Amino acid sequence: MNKQLKFKDGKFKIMVLGDIHERLVIDNKEDELKQKDAHKLFEMGVKAFQPDLVVLLGDTCSEYQECEDYTLLHKQALERILKPILDANIPMCYVLGNHEHDAGRETEIVEAYKQIDAFIGENDETAPGDFNCNILVKDSKGEEDILNLWFIDSNNLAEDQSISKYDWVHEDQIEWYEKKAQEIKDNHNGKTIPAILFQHMPVIQEYDLMREAKPYEYFWSVPGFIGPLENKRFVKKDGVEGYLGEGPCSPAIDKGQFKSWKKVGDIKAAFFGHDHLNDFTGVVDDIILGQNKTSGFHAYTDGCRATIRMITIDETEPEKINTRIYHFKDLGLKSESLDFIQRNFNDRTLINTNKVIAGALIAGGAIGIGALIKHFMG
Repeated sequence: MNKQLKFKDGKFKIMVLGDIHERLVIDNKEDELKQKDAHKLFEMGVKAFQPDLVVLLGDTCSEYQECEDYTLLHKQALERILKPILDANIPMCYVLGNHEHDAGRETEIVEAYKQIDAFIGENDETAPGDFNCNILVKDSKGEEDILNLWFIDSNNLAEDQSISKYDWVHEDQIEWYEKKAQEIKDNHNGKTIPAILFQHMPVIQEYDLMREAKPYEYFWSVPGFIGPLENKRFVKKDGVEGYLGEGPCSPAIDKGQFKSWKKVGDIKAAFFGHDHLNDFTGVVDDIILGQNKTSGFHAYTDGCRATIRMITIDETEPEKINTRIYHFKDLGLKSESLDFIQRNFNDRTLINTNKVIAGALIAGGAIGIGALIKHFMG
C-alpha cells in the first residue's frame, strides 16, 4: 500500500469512526450480530463516500484477555473488526482510547496496528505517550504538502481522582506538538500547513458550545460531567449542529492544549470520541470541535444511530473543513442485533422515561407525551 496520502480530483475525504468497543474474540450469536451490524455501517461508508483515509478515534477493541501473544490476538481482532475497510484497501490511522490503556499493554496494541499494512503513521519516538504522530497530505499532483493530520494520545484515568476522573494531554505532549509544528513550518519555508487533529478524549472547551438549560428545557438537557458543572444542566447553543446526549466527558484539568492550538495557529478542526452519545459539531475561537458517538453496537449506544463522520477538504481551500455526521438508520440500514426499543429510542430517552412521562402529564397528558417522544426520536 502507498503510505503517502494525497488529494484526489481536488478533494481529500476522511471517514471517522468513534468508539467501536468490539470483542477480542466472538463466541456467541449476539456478538456476531452486533459485529455484522457494524460491518454494514462500515461497508456503506466505504461504498457511498469512497474515503481516502479512515480514522479510528480509540476504544476500537476495549477488551483484554491473558494470552501468550497479545499482539497476535489483537491483530487478529482488528483484522476481523475492520474487514470491510481492509478489503477495500483504504489507508487507516488511529488514536488510543482510555480503555486501550486499561490493561497496560499499549506496546503490544501499537505493534498489532503496525503489523497491519493498511495502517499508516509512525509513533514519534520523541513524543511522550504511546502513540502520537502527524501525517502530511500532498496535493493531487503529489508535489506539495497542503494538509497536516495530528493523532494525539489523550491518556487514561487521572492519578488523583479527586481532581479529575480522566487524565489530560500533558504539558510535555503540548511542548512536543509545538516543537513539531515549528519544525513542519520551517521545512515549508515558514508556511503554516492547515491541520486537523484527532484524539480520543475531548477538550474542556466543548462546554463553550453549550449554555445552561432553562427549567422548561430540562428533559432534553444533560448534566455536566466535570467538577462544579455536575450540578448544572446544559443544552447546545444556537448554531451547534448534531446531538448532545451527555455532558462531554473531558478532563477537569486544562493544561493549555486548546490555548496551544490557537498560539500555533495550524489546527482548523479537532475531532474526538469517548462520549458514546454525542455527535455535535460547533466552533470555538475559529476551531471546529466535533464529537463522534459510537460506531459500534456493544457499548452504551444511541439506538440505531451508530455513526460515521465524513470530513471533506477541498484542495483550493485546505483551511476550510467540511464535515457531516451519518447515522446507521439514516443510511437506510436495518439492524439485526437491536430489539424494537433499542432501535427506536436513544439511551437518554430510556434513562429518563419516568421523568419524561411525569413531565408530559404535567405538560398536558397524551399531547405532552407525544411531543416529548417526538423530540427524543427525531
